[in-house]
Amino acid sequence: MLVNKLGQFVSQTRCHALPAEVVDATKLRILDLLAAGLVGFRLGSHKLLLPIVAGAGPASVWGLGAKFPLRDAVLVNSFLAHSTYLDDGSRYTGGHPSSVVIPAAIALAETERATGRDLIASVAAGYEVFLRLGRAIYPSTVMRGFQSTAVLGAVASAAASANMLHFTPERAKNAMAIACNLGVGLKEALKCSASQPLQVARSCEGGVLAAMFARQGAEGADSIIENGFMKAFADDAAVAGVLAELGTRFRIFETYIKVHGGCRGNHAPVDVVQDLAKAHAIRPEDIEHIAIRVDSVTFAAEIHEPRNGNQAQFSVAFSVAVALLEGNASIFQYTDEKIADPRVRAMMARIRVEVDTGLDRGYPDKRGAAAEIAVRGGRRCRGSIENAKGEPEYPLTRAEIENKFVMLTTEVLGERAGRVRDMVMELEKLADISLLTGCLKSDPRPGMPR
Repeated sequence: MLVNKLGQFVSQTRCHALPAEVVDATKLRILDLLAAGLVGFRLGSHKLLLPIVAGAGPASVWGLGAKFPLRDAVLVNSFLAHSTYLDDGSRYTGGHPSSVVIPAAIALAETERATGRDLIASVAAGYEVFLRLGRAIYPSTVMRGFQSTAVLGAVASAAASANMLHFTPERAKNAMAIACNLGVGLKEALKCSASQPLQVARSCEGGVLAAMFARQGAEGADSIIENGFMKAFADDAAVAGVLAELGTRFRIFETYIKVHGGCRGNHAPVDVVQDLAKAHAIRPEDIEHIAIRVDSVTFAAEIHEPRNGNQAQFSVAFSVAVALLEGNASIFQYTDEKIADPRVRAMMARIRVEVDTGLDRGYPDKRGAAAEIAVRGGRRCRGSIENAKGEPEYPLTRAEIENKFVMLTTEVLGERAGRVRDMVMELEKLADISLLTGCLKSDPRPGMPR
């Protein structure tokens, strides 16, 4: 049974046995996810959630500097990270493994006083379970109305937790089997993006709960993936590939890291338009109109007339407009004030987004976009790309990811941003994860976020 084989893999994964490139990729994704979570704190994403959780505990909420019960900290940190839509992702699963795997692994590592090497192994194991099961059910699960991250989150979080707690293969199997029942979310929830991260956070927290339940001796069904999970979330799931080269070929390299803010579907359009504007020296004021073509999956998530900053994260036209006008489409552009800006509105009115079914044929191996910019005077500039920047085919360098972290987190961490970056990039040397989590709190200087 699949869950038994996955349980064996999860229980045996250790940092010293991982290829060096897997260790490096894992550290970079931990760093990138911490940036997303701290940006969420800076933007105040946690403020509606904090009154619901209560009590002191052993696990830190990032940015806040306070400690909460384990599951509450996991819930809030996952919510913070996913609320920014800056988390990494996989076009082969339609989901974001970092926001469900890493918050669980870090909170448990802090609670258990685990090492950096323990954290690396835990995250690597969780990613494999997420990405392998995700490949089996995608894109069918999205076409049926589910959100991949929430569906996969609990079982992946349970895998990371089982590894962190050094479960036996049988106990790791039980944790994941129990968690298969605890992750669910709906794609339509993305239309209200301020609350949607709760389904992802709940799934992440559910995986930790499943692991703790298994720790007490609870059992899970051996056939849960084949006869339950796959049938519930996909039509004709590709079960055969789940175990292929497990432990020798690591799927973490298939994930992308974002350059821009907002939904991943916006990024290829932003990239192709920016490339055209740069190559042809096109100024925003010279643009008459822009026609952008995207695949059906991207178009299905598109909000054509966003009413606020949260909805703007799912608007191709808004993302392209601010990239042209402001020079970037960073997370800090997606505000109510920016969506109301007359200049942005005027540019959005000149942008048309439509489906190109020809792009569907390459999906998800390719998730590109095409654009045509009509410039005053009759000139037309056309271009296309097969994938957005940050994808495995066009990866960001280590320096780019490190610089992104410092740029996004200095406002919260102050001078500690560089220290946190260095600690994550040297995780193998860290004897106690609490040394890292103790630095993930807002700078006490006046005017810094709380």
